[in-house]
Amino acid sequence: MKIIRIFNLCSIFLILCFFIKTIVEYFQYNDQLNSAPFYLWIIVNAMMFILPAIILFIIRKIMERKMRKG
Repeated sequence: MKIIRIFNLCSIFLILCFFIKTIVEYFQYNDQLNSAPFYLWIIVNAMMFILPAIILFIIRKIMERKMRKG
């Protein structure tokens, strides 16, 4: 049960990091200096933070099911 809480905390932490990093980059973004549109930065941030959070969430769900059965 302790590992499930750790996975929850890590998922929440990753999601918070995604929002914080995206907001900080939004204020630092400059149209004239960056050739890539800002939505690409959001996609990269999502791949770095949201995707691992989803993976941890799926692993947590699988572990919960196995703990309930066995």
